[in-house]
Amino acid sequence: MRHIDKLNQLLRAYNSALGDLRTGERNLLSKQISTLNRKMSKGLENHNWFSLSIGEFIKECQLAIESFKEVKGRVLQHARNIEKQVHTIENAVIIAPIDFKTTEIMDITQFSEYFEKYRVNQITSLVKDYHNIGDIYLKTIEECTFKESSQGHKEMQMYYYYWERKIFNAINKMIIRALATNKALLGMNGKPLIQMQASYNFDNSMSYHPTTEELRTQLDKFNRNILESAKRFGRWWDGFCKVFEEDIDKETSEKTIKYTFFDDINHNPVITKLNLELVTSTEQI
Repeated sequence: MRHIDKLNQLLRAYNSALGDLRTGERNLLSKQISTLNRKMSKGLENHNWFSLSIGEFIKECQLAIESFKEVKGRVLQHARNIEKQVHTIENAVIIAPIDFKTTEIMDITQFSEYFEKYRVNQITSLVKDYHNIGDIYLKTIEECTFKESSQGHKEMQMYYYYWERKIFNAINKMIIRALATNKALLGMNGKPLIQMQASYNFDNSMSYHPTTEELRTQLDKFNRNILESAKRFGRWWDGFCKVFEEDIDKETSEKTIKYTFFDDINHNPVITKLNLELVTSTEQI
């Protein structure tokens, strides 16, 4: 029974190699797992416990486990990188923080530029990280699992959908946080946000700058820009991890991305409710 300890070690190594796999990676590595299981299943056959075949079986399985662990390790490393990028999107703050105790009240132009410049910079950085998910990390995973770099391997399609859903949820949370922050800003009773000027006219009327309509327009645009941040995140081609890039719209001559997350996110009931509340708030000005 000199092989008993080594066989127990082998089983522990096998269980350890498969134990920390999530559903997405387990499905992705199903072929590699099947290959490993075929090696291990030879142990179900009758063996002469005193024969040299036991030692050969153990060595063969150890090599198979190490080979699997090497591929799995590279996949998990890149999956962690993807997870990090997704969390960055999910936790992103796209409305510039502002301390009203120390910040001077801004006019409507300064107010718009202050928040819009920050939002654009943040979204530009996030979109770059988002592109890296398909162009770098998923592409590398394809290379180490299937020895190809097409960014559209048929056996990776479910893995692409797995990550696309996570990205979609992350963008949802980012937009919801931004809308909720905007709502809080508008609801700060007694805290002035925007400087307004009033003048007394000869006909005993008052004039305001900006006008109420101009103020509403700018606040509506501020809110709309938050929602349209999702338009910067192009969807992947179906069955691929390649992003639809910007193109020139033939009718408007403007740069647009044909398929984005915007339409689906815009139908999120939480986002719809927050947006309606914000629109109502600006109408009451």
